[in-house]
Amino acid sequence: MGKKTARANNNFLLGSLVLIVLVMATVVIFLFWAFRLDLKKESGFSGRYEIVLDGTASGSPLSVYVNDSLLFSGTPGAQLTLSVERFAEESSLLVVDGETDRVTVYGLPMESARITVSRNKEGFGFETESR
Repeated sequence: MGKKTARANNNFLLGSLVLIVLVMATVVIFLFWAFRLDLKKESGFSGRYEIVLDGTASGSPLSVYVNDSLLFSGTPGAQLTLSVERFAEESSLLVVDGETDRVTVYGLPMESARITVSRNKEGFGFETESR
């Protein structure tokens, strides 16, 4: 009876070892796959926005935001050019008139672009030139 028990224990240990190796290999493959996909996703945001405040926007205070990041706050004297890297999948340009606190929102394109901002009766107008 001692040899049968020893052989059963050896078979159980061998089976457990094979199962542990398979589980560990599955975990390593999954982690490699997950981190590799994550690296590809991060490199997706490339491009640069050039925001030009033309002469019609000068002379009165205003603030310029991309999403929640303040780019400029003050009174531009003449034409002002702001340059910012694209850092999110979807971004919006917000121009706040300092006198009336009126906010004008513009959805930025997915690719690099030059956006010209000009003042009009309703607030601000936007003209996009793709690059």
